[in-house]
Amino acid sequence: MIFIISGPSGVGKTPIIYSVIDDFSVVRRIQSYTSRDVRRKEVEGTYIYLTKEDFEKKIDEGFFLEYNKVHKDGHYYGTALESYQSIINEGGVAIKDIDVDSYKKLKESGEDVVGIYLTVKNKYILMDRLRERGESEMTIKMRLFDRRKYEDEQMGHFDYVVYTDDYDSAEKQVKDIVKKELDKRNIKYTRSKVKKHSFTF
Repeated sequence: MIFIISGPSGVGKTPIIYSVIDDFSVVRRIQSYTSRDVRRKEVEGTYIYLTKEDFEKKIDEGFFLEYNKVHKDGHYYGTALESYQSIINEGGVAIKDIDVDSYKKLKESGEDVVGIYLTVKNKYILMDRLRERGESEMTIKMRLFDRRKYEDEQMGHFDYVVYTDDYDSAEKQVKDIVKKELDKRNIKYTRSKVKKHSFTF
């Protein structure tokens, strides 16, 4: 089983994922690969960074469960097939964020996928969050104005939609969804309120 978290840049995908894995013992995050550079204030371990050439070489080798070029900047994002299979083989439940198109492909693959789409009602919240993490105005325009509309149009493909304007409320909603889906499948887990990670949007 895998939980997929999708949504526009700045909605809080990374902090929510880390909060879920801190809370639910059975849920394990799959580290993503990307060909882009490290962002200022990025959570350590969020990505494995490759050059574009190395990423494309791994595509040719069949290394990825899924991959895509998400933005007009031409950078790749992807999930290693081995990382996913390792979690499943050990009896765990996977969680990760991917773009909406990769989610739809994964949903059609026959895997047990639960899709949670995160977005906001107030787009200016996203602008503030992206500026806080050091994104350029050109990048903000590309991610919010060129990409966000398309992504929000895909939310109907997801099992759940959660608005993160109020982050604390959204965090609770996502955890309630995770609990509901684990219980539905009779997957055993323990819960902890101890936070192990520091979060950033």
